[in-house]
Amino acid sequence: MRRVTMSVALAVVAILTGAAVQAQSPWLHVRVNGGDNQESVALNLPLSVVQAVLRAAPEHLVEDGRIRIRGNDSGLRIADLRTIWVELSAAGDADFVTMQDDDKTIRVGRRGDQIQVRVADPDDGEELTIDVPARLVDALLSGDGDELNIEAAVDVLQGIRGDVVNIRGDDDRVRVWVDDAAS
Repeated sequence: MRRVTMSVALAVVAILTGAAVQAQSPWLHVRVNGGDNQESVALNLPLSVVQAVLRAAPEHLVEDGRIRIRGNDSGLRIADLRTIWVELSAAGDADFVTMQDDDKTIRVGRRGDQIQVRVADPDDGEELTIDVPARLVDALLSGDGDELNIEAAVDVLQGIRGDVVNIRGDDDRVRVWVDDAAS
């Protein structure tokens, strides 16, 4: 019941805040198309609403605009990723990882302000493309310890127009972008 109440409260905050700032705030758009049944999901929110939701989120989820990752059993902590990212950022434009076997090529690199992941499987005709602005990764990793700084990432999004994340597969597509239009 508590989750339902919180969800309703967050939705009301989002609607009221969105109506008040619709004309002045950049909009965050998310489109997901694909899956087995070719499902489609569309999300359109003013960034000011995203910020209001972050402020309204319970402290066990978000504290001071930061999400703490707990119970990560992978062995790789956010703090470790931060250290790796600092070193990779200093390298500038480069291919960081290239893996190739008989039927697949995977490349991770940086070109300008974009982190790029490319997976190609010519035998199956599959190709996966992921592009993310490096400054968005900088912002996310600007937290302390095992925290992701979501608030800083939203601040960076305020200054971006165009694609933020673009993932394309054969039948699947995920696109996240920011512009000044509601839809």
